[in-house]
This record gives sequence, C-alpha cells and structure tokens, in this order.
Amino acid sequence: MLQSIRDHAQGWIAWVIVSLIILTFALFGIDQYAQGDKITVVAEVNGEDVTANEFLTLYDRQKNRLKNQFGEMYEQIVNDDELRDQVMDALIESKVIQQWSADHNMRVSDAQVFAMIESAPVFQKDGRFDKQVYQDILMRNGLNIARFEYEQRRFMVENQNRQLTMASAISTDQQVKNLAALQFQQRQVNTLRVDQRPFIEEAKPTEAAIEAYYQSHQDQYRIPEKVRIKYLLLSQDDLAKQLTVTDAEKKAFYDANKDQFIQPEQRQASHILIQIDETTTEAEAKQKITDIAAKIAAGNAFEDLAKKHSQDPGSAKIGGDLGMFQQGMMVPEFDQAVFSMQPGEVSEPIKTDFGYHIIKLTNIQPKRTPDYAEVQSDVEKQLRRQLAEKAYFEKLEEISTVAYEQADSIEPAAEVVGLQVSMSELFTQQGGADEVTSNPKVITAAFSDEVKNNKLNSAAIELSPTKSVVLRVDEVVAAKQQSLAEVKANIESDLKRQEGIKASAEKAEKLQAQLQLGEVKMAELEEEGIEFAELGWLTRENQSVLPQVTEAIFKAPKPTGQPVYTTFRMSTGDSMVLELTAVKEGALPEQKQAVSQLKSALVEVSSVAEVEARIKAMVASADVDVRQNYKTLNLR
Repeated sequence: MLQSIRDHAQGWIAWVIVSLIILTFALFGIDQYAQGDKITVVAEVNGEDVTANEFLTLYDRQKNRLKNQFGEMYEQIVNDDELRDQVMDALIESKVIQQWSADHNMRVSDAQVFAMIESAPVFQKDGRFDKQVYQDILMRNGLNIARFEYEQRRFMVENQNRQLTMASAISTDQQVKNLAALQFQQRQVNTLRVDQRPFIEEAKPTEAAIEAYYQSHQDQYRIPEKVRIKYLLLSQDDLAKQLTVTDAEKKAFYDANKDQFIQPEQRQASHILIQIDETTTEAEAKQKITDIAAKIAAGNAFEDLAKKHSQDPGSAKIGGDLGMFQQGMMVPEFDQAVFSMQPGEVSEPIKTDFGYHIIKLTNIQPKRTPDYAEVQSDVEKQLRRQLAEKAYFEKLEEISTVAYEQADSIEPAAEVVGLQVSMSELFTQQGGADEVTSNPKVITAAFSDEVKNNKLNSAAIELSPTKSVVLRVDEVVAAKQQSLAEVKANIESDLKRQEGIKASAEKAEKLQAQLQLGEVKMAELEEEGIEFAELGWLTRENQSVLPQVTEAIFKAPKPTGQPVYTTFRMSTGDSMVLELTAVKEGALPEQKQAVSQLKSALVEVSSVAEVEARIKAMVASADVDVRQNYKTLNLR
C-alpha cells in the first residue's frame, strides 16, 4: 500500500513531466538555437514553417535509437525513406496540434511550468530542485533558460490537447463482454511444419543466377568506410577516485554543510482501507469504514480489525502497518492527517483516491542531525564529488583549449591534463561496440570533414554530464566494393536458402489442398521433414507455441462444421499448415479486478484511437505544403 500511495502521490502528471523533459533534450540537445545559419524550410503548415533544423534533429534522434535497437541489422530492417516520412508526419501533426491549441486559447500557467521543472529528477539534488543544477544542465546542452521553458510550455499544451480527447473515451458493458469473448477465446488446433532444410540441400543455383543476384545487390557487398580514432576520455568519476581527501577536510565539509545530512522527521502509521470500486459504491464504503471506526471507539484492537477488514493487501496481514515515511510521501489527504496527529491517536474516516481510511499514528521519529561519525562515508562521497566536479570542469577547459590551439596532435592535450591517449578499433558510420565509438556525437565528429579530412582534433564532446572526450582520426580505410569472387559463396548460400523457403511454402500449399479435399487426415501426412503436432485447445496467452504461430491461429477464419486450413511462413523460413477444428468463445472472468482491467484496456484503446482519428482529421483540414528537400537533408 505504501508504494502504491507513493506512486499516486506523484500521479500521471509526473510521468508526463519526465517524458517531456526527455523529449525536449531529445529534440533540442544539439545547440540549434545558438547557430545563425540561414533557415531552410522543409514544410509549411497553415503558413507556419517546419525548419530543416527541426526535421534533422528529430530524424537523427530516431535514426540513432533504431541503430541502437537493431545494430548491424539496421540497414536491412529500416527503410530511410519511410523513416523520413514518419518524422515529417510527426512534425506536421505537432504543428497542427499547437495551432489548434492556440486558436482555442489553451494555456499553461507559469506556475504549472515551474512545478513541472522543479519536480523533474534531472534538475534535483538530494531530492530537491537545485537552481544551479538546472542552469548547469541547460548550459551543457546548449540551451538557455527562456528557450527551454518556452519549449516545456509548448509540450505541456500539446499534451493537454491530447488529454482532452482521451478523457471522453468510455466503454459499455456489451463492449466489455465482446472483448472478453475475444480475449479469452480458445481454439483447437493441429499443425504440420514443413522444414525448409531438405529443400535447401537440394537447391543448386546456376552461375547465371549468382551473377544476376550480385549485379542487382551490389550495395549489400560494399564494405563501408571505416575510421580508427585516438581519444582522451575525461571522467569525473575517475577524478573522484584519484583524489586524496583528509579527515580534516571531511570534518570541515561536514561542519559547513550539516543541513545536507539532516534526517527529516518520519512517522509510522497503520491504516484500514475500504476501497471504492465497481462493486462498492462510495456510500457503501463510507458506511463500512464508519462501522469499523465505531468498533475501534468501543475498544476493539486496531490491528485485529485491520487484519480482518482492510482491503490493502500489502499491509492488512500485518495489522495495517505502513512503516516509517517522511512528510510528502503519501497522497495529500493521508499525509495531512498523519502529520497532524499524536502517537496513539486514531483519525476520523478519511477519503483519498483509494477509498476510505482510518489511520492510527504509532510512532514519531523526530528530525535530527546525525553525528559526523554516523555519516562519515556519505560526507566523503559528497566531498569527493564536489572536488571532482570542480576539477572536471577545470580540466575540461584545459583540454578543450590545448586541443584547439594545437589541433594537429592530441598528445599535448593529454600531457596537460595527465590523461592517457586511447586507441579505438576500426568502426563505420554505424558506430563501434564500446561506449565512445557507439556514441552518435562521436560518430558524427569522427566522420566530419574537419576531423577526418582536415585531420584536426575534435572539440570536446559530452558523453554524459560527467564524461567528455576529445578525438582525432588516426586511420581511414576507404569504402570498398567486394568482387563477385569474394562474395560468391555467400550469394550461393543466400540463393539456396531462398529456394528452400520457396519450396517449403509450395509444399505447404499442396498439403493444404489435399486436406481441404477431405481425403486424408493431417497426421497421415507426417514424414521426414514434415512434422505433425496435435496442439489441442489454445488461448491467446498460451506458452505452447511461438507468438507468431498464436497470431496466425487467431487470425484464421472460424470453422463452420468442417475444419479450416491455412498456411503461413514462419520467421525461421519454415512453412506451417494450420488445422482449426473448433472454437470456444470466452466469457467474462469472475474476478472483479480482471473485469476492471478489461474496461481500462477498452478505454485506453478507444482513447488512443480517438486521438489518432482527431489528429488525422485536423491534418486533413490543414493547409500543408511539404517540400521534397527533407528526403535528402543530412546533418552537417
């Protein structure tokens, strides 16, 4: 219960805040606003420009995210034209939403913006908003405060717009029943799996086919350009480990910063909860909690009543005990009651979002400042962090200056700050496998004209708020087209597999045709390379078969007297024949919680669909002019 109350104390808006913070850094982490370049327009939405900077920033972020997700498979999985189209669509939708919000006087107050920023963990120090941390983070990301707060306001308005539509979504009892019928449906299934491997062994691609494949797929057999870099890695954590901190320095730091080590007052309370839900109205819950309060007043033990009546599964079995917690950790109504009571006091019934509570305060641990000996370890950590942060920025300035002034060598900068020059493995523009060469900013710098072609040191590149790197290219390996002789074996293997997959699919279709004639049973078709399986009754959540098989089973038409046969190709390349013999419709579950989850799922699906439909309608009615230059734009 304690954790649940804490979660609700933060509420959904906290998650929105964090998302908006992350989104803003994703969109504006590059110092777009400090540059005075000529503005290039890639689209107009009702007369308002979508700039190349906006497009490239979001495109680059999405591209890097997908590269991290798919690794070496990125080029085969992601179509760049489609990615660019998706980014453009997202920017157009964003503009339309902003314009609608402005036309309908949707506003976000200064207080709301400040509350969002102050509650963001990224701007907090020791659990509290820290103005210096806020300013430092914005500065390191090339942002000024005014611009950042403007963007937060814009994103909050956009989210407010979406929430208006989502709030109107509802679900009816009939819809819930229909969803249950589908969600808990069972299907009786048998399968034949046609193995591709025997067909691969029989395949014999001709020389002409191999030559033709090579000519039409030469891009697949091109080794991209690679670079090897020398670099200096400056880490605040490493500096902290190297520092020598004396006992006198630690004691002085403690004396000067005692307020940082104060342990706030904590209180221990127990409670009895009666929930308000689909089966219990507010009036019924209030009556139940009132009856329990009367029993407590009559002398019944609070702990015994909590064990018997409380509907908080986390605390009921231990007499309602919630343990120790600080002020502000509970929902407001609960928090206010606990911190206005005396030990042993029992509250009147109190209503929160969870239902009705009766609270008993059992203990108070006063605010205290621990002795130096108690927090010596924490004192040393904070002192090291403070000293290391100062040293980090001093060395970062030194390394940046020397690397710029002596741009034809990285060694002088290494000597000034006492760092060792590291050497990377060769890597392409897809990035390497380590922390440095997989970083998008490092990759961009390494392949830039200034660093790669002009052979200059890079500027200091921030890998994280406490880690930076300066690099120079040590070696460039030019792109190379592999000859047919070099890749012939790979092409032959690929063609064999393609033929094997095709032959497996054709065999599955022939088996399906035989089964549909009704002249043979599925089990009788089993032979070497063709595996029969009697799967029986399956649900959508079954663990018996692969998810893609389950998906195919529940996409198949329902049988009407006779079995239904379908075929599909598995991701492995094998083909499968499905025999669907019967279907049982699902029913509403008996558990009220499960029914409630179904209703919530319906509302969520409905709300998302409504938002998407509304945005599509807004875009359709907007005057949108998309320039084709977005398809060829690249980061400089």
